[in-house]
Amino acid sequence: MRNYLLILFLSFTAFIACESDADTYTVGEDFLDVDTNVIVTDTISIETSTIQLDSVNTTNPTRLLIGALQDQDFGNLKSKSFFNLLTSTYDIDNDATFDSIGIILYYDTYYYGDTTTVQTFKVYEITENFESYNEDDANFYNTSTLEYSDTTLGELTFIPYPNKKDSIYIPINHDFGNDLFEKLQDNDINNSDDLYQIFKGLTIAPDENSNAVLGFSQSSAVMRMYYTIKSEDDEDNDYYNDFTIQSYTQSFNQTTSDKSNTVLNSIESYTDILSTKNTGNLAYIQSGTSLNMRVEFPSIRNLNALEQNSTAINASLKFYPTLESYDTNYTGADSLAVYVIDKKNRVISQLSNLSGSSVYATLNTQNDEFDSKNYYTADLTYFIEQVLTSSYNLDYALLFQLPNNNNGVNKINIYDADSSEHSMKLSVTYLLY
Repeated sequence: MRNYLLILFLSFTAFIACESDADTYTVGEDFLDVDTNVIVTDTISIETSTIQLDSVNTTNPTRLLIGALQDQDFGNLKSKSFFNLLTSTYDIDNDATFDSIGIILYYDTYYYGDTTTVQTFKVYEITENFESYNEDDANFYNTSTLEYSDTTLGELTFIPYPNKKDSIYIPINHDFGNDLFEKLQDNDINNSDDLYQIFKGLTIAPDENSNAVLGFSQSSAVMRMYYTIKSEDDEDNDYYNDFTIQSYTQSFNQTTSDKSNTVLNSIESYTDILSTKNTGNLAYIQSGTSLNMRVEFPSIRNLNALEQNSTAINASLKFYPTLESYDTNYTGADSLAVYVIDKKNRVISQLSNLSGSSVYATLNTQNDEFDSKNYYTADLTYFIEQVLTSSYNLDYALLFQLPNNNNGVNKINIYDADSSEHSMKLSVTYLLY
Protein backbone atom coordinates (compact mmCIF):
# COMPACT_ATOMS: atom_id res chain seq x y z
CA MET A 1 0.00 0.00 0.00
CA ARG A 2 2.80 2.38 0.95
CA ASN A 3 4.72 1.77 -2.29
CA TYR A 4 1.50 2.41 -4.24
CA LEU A 5 0.96 5.71 -2.44
CA LEU A 6 4.54 6.75 -3.07
CA ILE A 7 4.21 6.08 -6.80
CA LEU A 8 0.90 7.93 -6.86
CA PHE A 9 2.45 10.87 -5.05
CA LEU A 10 5.44 11.08 -7.41
CA SER A 11 3.16 10.90 -10.46
CA PHE A 12 0.89 13.59 -9.05
CA THR A 13 3.74 15.97 -8.20
CA ALA A 14 5.22 15.48 -11.68
CA PHE A 15 1.83 16.44 -13.15
CA ILE A 16 1.62 19.52 -10.91
CA ALA A 17 5.14 20.59 -11.92
CA CYS A 18 4.11 20.48 -15.58
CA GLU A 19 0.89 22.43 -14.99
CA SER A 20 2.22 25.25 -12.84
CA ASP A 21 5.49 26.62 -11.46
CA ALA A 22 3.64 28.24 -8.57
CA ASP A 23 3.13 25.05 -6.55
CA THR A 24 6.46 24.94 -4.68
CA TYR A 25 7.48 24.71 -1.05
CA THR A 26 10.30 26.06 1.05
CA VAL A 27 12.31 24.13 3.66
CA GLY A 28 13.04 25.70 7.03
CA GLU A 29 9.88 27.49 8.15
CA ASP A 30 8.47 25.09 10.72
CA PHE A 31 5.69 23.06 9.03
CA LEU A 32 4.64 24.15 5.57
CA ASP A 33 1.37 22.70 4.23
CA VAL A 34 1.18 23.10 0.43
CA ASP A 35 -1.41 22.20 -2.16
CA THR A 36 0.01 18.74 -2.72
CA ASN A 37 -0.57 17.77 0.97
CA VAL A 38 3.14 17.57 1.61
CA ILE A 39 4.60 18.85 4.86
CA VAL A 40 8.31 19.67 5.09
CA THR A 41 10.26 20.53 8.21
CA ASP A 42 13.89 20.95 9.17
CA THR A 43 13.31 22.23 12.71
CA ILE A 44 13.14 18.87 14.49
CA SER A 45 15.19 18.93 17.68
CA ILE A 46 18.47 17.02 17.61
CA GLU A 47 20.54 15.90 20.58
CA THR A 48 24.17 15.15 19.79
CA SER A 49 26.83 13.63 22.01
CA THR A 50 30.12 11.72 22.07
CA ILE A 51 30.25 8.13 23.27
CA GLN A 52 32.90 5.42 23.33
CA LEU A 53 32.19 1.79 22.57
CA ASP A 54 33.48 -0.71 25.09
CA SER A 55 36.10 -2.17 22.74
CA VAL A 56 36.97 -2.82 19.10
CA ASN A 57 37.73 -6.29 17.75
CA THR A 58 41.27 -6.21 16.31
CA THR A 59 41.89 -9.96 16.01
CA ASN A 60 44.04 -10.93 13.04
CA PRO A 61 44.18 -7.44 11.50
CA THR A 62 45.26 -6.96 7.91
CA ARG A 63 47.29 -4.01 9.16
CA LEU A 64 49.77 -3.76 12.02
CA LEU A 65 49.25 -0.34 13.66
CA ILE A 66 52.28 0.99 15.49
CA GLY A 67 52.88 4.50 16.75
CA ALA A 68 51.85 7.26 19.14
CA LEU A 69 50.04 10.60 18.95
CA GLN A 70 49.92 13.55 21.31
CA ASP A 71 46.56 15.30 20.91
CA GLN A 72 45.23 17.98 23.24
CA ASP A 73 41.63 17.38 22.10
CA PHE A 74 41.38 13.60 21.77
CA GLY A 75 44.07 12.59 24.25
CA ASN A 76 47.46 10.93 23.93
CA LEU A 77 47.15 7.75 21.87
CA LYS A 78 49.42 4.73 21.66
CA SER A 79 49.15 1.74 19.35
CA LYS A 80 51.23 -1.43 19.40
CA SER A 81 51.00 -4.84 17.76
CA PHE A 82 51.16 -8.30 19.32
CA PHE A 83 51.80 -11.36 17.17
CA ASN A 84 52.91 -14.97 17.27
CA LEU A 85 55.35 -16.26 14.64
CA LEU A 86 55.68 -19.64 12.95
CA THR A 87 58.12 -21.05 10.43
CA SER A 88 57.82 -23.70 7.74
CA THR A 89 61.44 -24.82 8.09
CA TYR A 90 62.71 -26.58 11.21
CA ASP A 91 65.78 -28.20 9.70
CA ILE A 92 69.06 -26.27 9.64
CA ASP A 93 72.29 -27.78 8.33
CA ASN A 94 74.79 -28.77 11.02
CA ASP A 95 77.51 -26.85 9.19
CA ALA A 96 75.48 -23.61 9.26
CA THR A 97 76.65 -20.59 11.25
CA PHE A 98 74.28 -17.99 12.68
CA ASP A 99 74.73 -14.45 11.40
CA SER A 100 71.89 -12.15 12.52
CA ILE A 101 68.13 -11.80 13.03
CA GLY A 102 65.66 -8.95 12.61
CA ILE A 103 62.07 -7.87 11.97
CA ILE A 104 61.09 -6.68 8.48
CA LEU A 105 57.90 -4.58 8.23
CA TYR A 106 56.51 -3.40 4.89
CA TYR A 107 54.55 -0.14 4.74
CA ASP A 108 50.95 -0.46 3.54
CA THR A 109 50.75 3.34 2.86
CA TYR A 110 48.55 4.10 5.89
CA TYR A 111 49.72 6.77 8.29
CA TYR A 112 48.30 9.36 10.63
CA GLY A 113 50.27 12.16 12.24
CA ASP A 114 53.59 13.87 11.55
CA THR A 115 55.78 11.58 9.47
CA THR A 116 58.52 14.20 9.13
CA THR A 117 59.68 13.57 12.69
CA VAL A 118 61.87 10.77 13.99
CA GLN A 119 60.07 7.61 15.20
CA THR A 120 61.38 4.92 17.52
CA PHE A 121 60.04 1.36 17.63
CA LYS A 122 61.00 -1.19 20.28
CA VAL A 123 60.56 -4.99 20.17
CA TYR A 124 59.76 -7.12 23.24
CA GLU A 125 59.27 -10.86 23.74
CA ILE A 126 55.81 -12.01 24.88
CA THR A 127 56.09 -14.11 28.06
CA GLU A 128 52.61 -15.64 28.43
CA ASN A 129 50.47 -17.87 26.27
CA PHE A 130 48.88 -16.12 23.32
CA GLU A 131 45.31 -16.51 24.57
CA SER A 132 42.38 -14.22 25.28
CA TYR A 133 41.60 -13.62 28.95
CA ASN A 134 37.91 -14.27 28.26
CA GLU A 135 37.11 -17.98 28.23
CA ASP A 136 33.89 -17.35 26.28
CA ASP A 137 35.50 -15.13 23.65
CA ALA A 138 38.71 -16.05 21.80
CA ASN A 139 38.94 -12.64 20.12
CA PHE A 140 41.35 -9.85 20.99
CA TYR A 141 40.36 -6.19 21.21
CA ASN A 142 41.97 -2.76 21.16
CA THR A 143 42.02 -2.93 24.97
CA SER A 144 43.57 -6.43 25.11
CA THR A 145 47.14 -7.01 26.21
CA LEU A 146 49.62 -9.80 26.95
CA GLU A 147 52.52 -9.81 29.37
CA TYR A 148 55.92 -9.25 27.82
CA SER A 149 59.51 -8.90 28.98
CA ASP A 150 60.89 -5.58 30.18
CA THR A 151 64.07 -6.25 28.23
CA THR A 152 64.19 -4.69 24.78
CA LEU A 153 64.99 -7.28 22.11
CA GLY A 154 65.44 -4.74 19.35
CA GLU A 155 65.09 -1.05 18.60
CA LEU A 156 65.03 1.21 15.55
CA THR A 157 64.99 5.00 15.28
CA PHE A 158 64.03 6.22 11.82
CA ILE A 159 62.16 8.74 9.69
CA PRO A 160 59.23 6.96 8.01
CA TYR A 161 58.37 7.03 4.31
CA PRO A 162 54.95 5.36 4.34
CA ASN A 163 54.00 6.30 0.78
CA LYS A 164 56.92 4.40 -0.69
CA LYS A 165 56.95 0.69 -1.49
CA ASP A 166 59.53 0.20 1.18
CA SER A 167 60.16 -1.51 4.49
CA ILE A 168 61.95 -1.03 7.80
CA TYR A 169 64.35 -3.48 9.41
CA ILE A 170 64.56 -3.74 13.20
CA PRO A 171 67.66 -5.67 14.31
CA ILE A 172 67.03 -8.22 17.08
CA ASN A 173 69.40 -9.11 19.93
CA HIS A 174 72.16 -11.45 18.70
CA ASP A 175 72.06 -13.75 21.73
CA PHE A 176 68.29 -14.25 21.37
CA GLY A 177 68.67 -15.10 17.69
CA ASN A 178 71.63 -17.41 18.23
CA ASP A 179 69.81 -19.32 20.98
CA LEU A 180 66.79 -19.86 18.71
CA PHE A 181 69.10 -20.87 15.87
CA GLU A 182 70.91 -23.50 17.96
CA LYS A 183 67.65 -25.03 19.20
CA LEU A 184 66.54 -25.44 15.58
CA GLN A 185 69.90 -26.81 14.52
CA ASP A 186 70.07 -29.26 17.44
CA ASN A 187 66.50 -30.48 16.76
CA ASP A 188 65.22 -29.20 20.09
CA ILE A 189 62.56 -27.50 17.94
CA ASN A 190 60.99 -29.82 15.36
CA ASN A 191 57.50 -28.37 14.87
CA SER A 192 55.21 -25.45 15.70
CA ASP A 193 54.32 -26.86 19.12
CA ASP A 194 57.97 -27.09 20.10
CA LEU A 195 58.55 -23.55 18.92
CA TYR A 196 55.56 -22.22 20.82
CA GLN A 197 56.78 -23.77 24.06
CA ILE A 198 59.88 -21.57 24.07
CA PHE A 199 58.76 -18.61 21.93
CA LYS A 200 55.28 -17.10 22.45
CA GLY A 201 55.65 -14.16 20.11
CA LEU A 202 56.62 -10.49 19.95
CA THR A 203 55.14 -7.08 20.51
CA ILE A 204 56.33 -3.91 18.81
CA ALA A 205 55.68 -0.68 20.69
CA PRO A 206 56.44 2.95 19.85
CA ASP A 207 58.51 5.32 21.91
CA GLU A 208 56.11 7.72 23.64
CA ASN A 209 57.82 10.71 22.00
CA SER A 210 56.76 9.50 18.56
CA ASN A 211 54.00 11.52 16.93
CA ALA A 212 52.67 9.35 14.12
CA VAL A 213 50.92 6.02 13.74
CA LEU A 214 52.07 3.87 10.83
CA GLY A 215 50.43 0.95 9.05
CA PHE A 216 52.33 -2.17 8.00
CA SER A 217 51.09 -5.17 6.05
CA GLN A 218 50.44 -8.07 8.39
CA SER A 219 50.78 -10.68 5.67
CA SER A 220 54.25 -9.40 4.77
CA ALA A 221 55.62 -9.01 8.30
CA VAL A 222 58.52 -11.37 8.94
CA MET A 223 61.24 -12.16 11.47
CA ARG A 224 64.18 -13.20 9.32
CA MET A 225 67.07 -15.33 10.62
CA TYR A 226 70.25 -15.09 8.53
CA TYR A 227 72.90 -17.83 8.53
CA THR A 228 75.84 -19.04 6.45
CA ILE A 229 76.89 -22.46 5.17
CA LYS A 230 80.48 -22.69 3.99
CA SER A 231 80.78 -24.68 0.76
CA GLU A 232 83.52 -27.13 -0.27
CA ASP A 233 85.09 -24.53 -2.58
CA ASP A 234 85.54 -22.31 0.48
CA GLU A 235 82.94 -19.78 -0.68
CA ASP A 236 80.37 -18.47 1.80
CA ASN A 237 76.73 -19.09 0.89
CA ASP A 238 74.08 -16.97 2.62
CA TYR A 239 70.72 -18.39 3.71
CA TYR A 240 67.79 -17.26 5.77
CA ASN A 241 64.80 -18.71 7.59
CA ASP A 242 61.57 -16.70 7.84
CA PHE A 243 59.11 -16.63 10.74
CA THR A 244 55.70 -15.24 9.75
CA ILE A 245 52.26 -14.50 11.21
CA GLN A 246 50.16 -17.48 10.17
CA SER A 247 47.49 -18.44 12.70
CA TYR A 248 44.04 -16.80 12.62
CA THR A 249 43.90 -15.81 16.29
CA GLN A 250 47.56 -15.04 16.85
CA SER A 251 47.81 -11.29 16.27
CA PHE A 252 46.06 -8.10 17.32
CA ASN A 253 46.53 -4.36 17.68
CA GLN A 254 46.22 -2.65 21.05
CA THR A 255 45.15 1.00 20.72
CA THR A 256 44.57 3.04 23.86
CA SER A 257 44.42 6.73 24.72
CA ASP A 258 44.74 8.86 27.82
CA LYS A 259 41.90 11.43 27.82
CA SER A 260 42.44 12.64 31.39
CA ASN A 261 43.46 16.16 30.35
CA THR A 262 40.80 16.64 27.67
CA VAL A 263 37.11 17.58 27.54
CA LEU A 264 36.42 13.87 26.99
CA ASN A 265 37.75 12.82 30.39
CA SER A 266 34.28 12.13 31.81
CA ILE A 267 33.77 9.21 29.38
CA GLU A 268 34.73 6.21 31.48
CA SER A 269 32.21 3.59 30.34
CA TYR A 270 30.47 2.68 27.09
CA THR A 271 27.18 3.76 28.72
CA ASP A 272 28.42 7.33 29.30
CA ILE A 273 26.90 9.99 27.03
CA LEU A 274 28.81 13.27 26.81
CA SER A 275 26.57 15.98 25.36
CA THR A 276 28.04 18.36 22.81
CA LYS A 277 26.74 21.15 25.04
CA ASN A 278 29.72 20.32 27.24
CA THR A 279 32.26 19.98 24.42
CA GLY A 280 31.93 23.29 22.58
CA ASN A 281 29.06 22.10 20.36
CA LEU A 282 31.32 19.51 18.76
CA ALA A 283 31.03 15.73 18.58
CA TYR A 284 34.25 13.70 18.56
CA ILE A 285 34.86 10.70 16.30
CA GLN A 286 38.07 8.65 16.32
CA SER A 287 38.76 5.18 14.98
CA GLY A 288 40.96 2.77 16.87
CA THR A 289 39.70 3.98 20.25
CA SER A 290 36.09 3.92 18.92
CA LEU A 291 34.99 7.39 19.90
CA ASN A 292 31.68 7.87 18.10
CA MET A 293 29.01 10.49 17.52
CA ARG A 294 25.56 9.71 18.96
CA VAL A 295 22.53 11.46 17.39
CA GLU A 296 18.94 11.20 18.59
CA PHE A 297 15.67 12.93 17.76
CA PRO A 298 13.62 13.16 20.99
CA SER A 299 10.60 14.88 19.43
CA ILE A 300 10.35 12.97 16.16
CA ARG A 301 7.19 11.07 17.19
CA ASN A 302 5.35 14.41 17.47
CA LEU A 303 4.96 14.25 13.69
CA ASN A 304 2.32 11.59 14.27
CA ALA A 305 0.04 14.27 15.70
CA LEU A 306 -0.29 15.97 12.29
CA GLU A 307 -2.65 13.52 10.63
CA GLN A 308 -3.70 9.93 11.19
CA ASN A 309 -3.06 8.89 7.59
CA SER A 310 0.46 10.03 6.77
CA THR A 311 3.93 8.75 5.98
CA ALA A 312 7.48 10.06 5.82
CA ILE A 313 8.62 9.86 2.21
CA ASN A 314 12.05 11.41 2.73
CA ALA A 315 14.30 12.17 5.71
CA SER A 316 17.84 13.43 5.32
CA LEU A 317 20.38 14.40 7.98
CA LYS A 318 22.95 17.01 7.04
CA PHE A 319 25.97 17.86 9.16
CA TYR A 320 29.35 19.55 8.82
CA PRO A 321 32.87 18.55 9.90
CA THR A 322 35.14 21.26 11.21
CA LEU A 323 37.58 22.48 8.60
CA GLU A 324 40.47 21.98 11.03
CA SER A 325 39.67 18.32 11.67
CA TYR A 326 38.83 17.53 8.06
CA ASP A 327 42.24 17.46 6.42
CA THR A 328 42.54 15.11 3.44
CA ASN A 329 46.15 14.41 4.40
CA TYR A 330 44.90 13.04 7.71
CA THR A 331 41.42 11.60 7.28
CA GLY A 332 40.08 11.53 3.75
CA ALA A 333 36.90 10.00 5.21
CA ASP A 334 34.38 10.24 2.36
CA SER A 335 31.81 8.29 4.36
CA LEU A 336 30.76 7.40 7.89
CA ALA A 337 29.18 4.11 8.93
CA VAL A 338 25.81 4.45 10.71
CA TYR A 339 24.40 2.09 13.35
CA VAL A 340 21.15 1.94 15.33
CA ILE A 341 21.80 1.87 19.09
CA ASP A 342 19.68 1.75 22.22
CA LYS A 343 19.65 4.09 25.21
CA LYS A 344 22.63 2.25 26.73
CA ASN A 345 24.68 2.64 23.55
CA ARG A 346 24.39 -1.04 22.64
CA VAL A 347 24.52 -1.63 18.89
CA ILE A 348 21.31 -3.13 17.52
CA SER A 349 22.15 -3.21 13.83
CA GLN A 350 23.76 -1.29 11.01
CA LEU A 351 21.37 1.28 9.57
CA SER A 352 19.72 0.14 6.34
CA ASN A 353 17.32 1.54 3.78
CA LEU A 354 14.03 0.09 2.49
CA SER A 355 15.86 -2.29 0.13
CA GLY A 356 18.04 -3.61 2.96
CA SER A 357 21.27 -1.94 1.83
CA SER A 358 23.53 -0.36 4.45
CA VAL A 359 23.23 3.40 4.81
CA TYR A 360 26.34 5.58 5.03
CA ALA A 361 26.73 9.28 5.65
CA THR A 362 28.48 10.42 2.48
CA LEU A 363 30.68 13.48 2.08
CA ASN A 364 29.84 16.29 -0.32
CA THR A 365 32.85 18.47 -1.07
CA GLN A 366 32.41 22.04 -2.32
CA ASN A 367 35.47 24.04 -1.35
CA ASP A 368 36.46 27.47 -2.55
CA GLU A 369 39.21 29.90 -1.56
CA PHE A 370 37.22 31.58 1.22
CA ASP A 371 34.83 28.97 2.54
CA SER A 372 34.48 25.28 3.16
CA LYS A 373 31.20 23.63 2.33
CA ASN A 374 32.19 20.07 3.15
CA TYR A 375 29.18 18.33 4.61
CA TYR A 376 27.80 14.84 5.14
CA THR A 377 24.31 13.65 4.28
CA ALA A 378 22.62 10.46 5.44
CA ASP A 379 19.33 9.05 4.19
CA LEU A 380 17.29 8.32 7.34
CA THR A 381 13.94 7.77 5.62
CA TYR A 382 13.51 4.13 6.56
CA PHE A 383 14.72 4.71 10.14
CA ILE A 384 12.37 7.66 10.73
CA GLU A 385 9.43 5.77 9.24
CA GLN A 386 10.13 2.80 11.50
CA VAL A 387 10.17 5.02 14.58
CA LEU A 388 6.94 6.77 13.55
CA THR A 389 4.98 3.65 12.70
CA SER A 390 6.10 1.38 15.53
CA SER A 391 3.50 0.56 18.17
CA TYR A 392 6.34 0.79 20.70
CA ASN A 393 8.14 3.92 21.80
CA LEU A 394 11.47 3.01 20.23
CA ASP A 395 14.07 4.77 22.33
CA TYR A 396 16.70 4.45 19.59
CA ALA A 397 19.53 6.70 18.53
CA LEU A 398 22.09 6.62 15.72
CA LEU A 399 25.83 6.06 16.03
CA PHE A 400 28.25 7.48 13.44
CA GLN A 401 31.79 6.15 13.17
CA LEU A 402 34.69 6.17 10.75
CA PRO A 403 34.67 3.10 8.46
CA ASN A 404 38.25 2.12 9.39
CA ASN A 405 37.26 1.81 13.05
CA ASN A 406 39.39 -1.28 13.68
CA ASN A 407 42.44 -0.56 11.53
CA GLY A 408 43.15 3.16 11.81
CA VAL A 409 43.34 6.07 14.24
CA ASN A 410 41.74 8.82 12.16
CA LYS A 411 39.72 11.55 13.85
CA ILE A 412 37.10 14.13 12.93
CA ASN A 413 34.89 16.68 14.71
CA ILE A 414 31.26 17.38 13.79
CA TYR A 415 29.22 20.54 14.48
CA ASP A 416 25.97 19.91 16.36
CA ALA A 417 22.52 21.46 15.80
CA ASP A 418 23.26 24.36 18.17
CA SER A 419 26.46 25.38 16.45
CA SER A 420 26.39 28.97 15.21
CA GLU A 421 28.70 28.17 12.31
CA HIS A 422 27.34 25.10 10.50
CA SER A 423 24.40 23.57 12.32
CA MET A 424 23.20 20.00 11.92
CA LYS A 425 19.69 19.63 10.46
CA LEU A 426 17.19 16.85 9.87
CA SER A 427 14.89 17.57 6.92
CA VAL A 428 11.75 15.45 6.80
CA THR A 429 9.22 15.41 3.95
CA TYR A 430 5.83 14.09 5.10
CA LEU A 431 2.93 12.98 2.88
CA LEU A 432 -0.69 13.29 4.08
CA TYR A 433 -3.32 11.08 2.46
